[in-house]
Amino acid sequence: MASSPQAGRHDAGDRTEETIRQAKHHLSTASNLLDRAATAITRACELADERDGVGDELTKDIAAVRSSARMLVDVLSE
Repeated sequence: MASSPQAGRHDAGDRTEETIRQAKHHLSTASNLLDRAATAITRACELADERDGVGDELTKDIAAVRSSARMLVDVLSE
């Protein structure tokens, strides 16, 4: 039995809906990870400020993580 064009459009619509659902799930996961990263960065900064010399050693690492997080936000916003 040959499939009708209607069935083909219905299947494509189902795939599109599934793709959108998956994309939203991944965006939600990324958002949660960014929230956790922001919390961790803030805590690392607080700890670095509490100890002399630690802040100097971590400054580049903290800046790199912040930069990566901003880049990810920019990519997700497009």
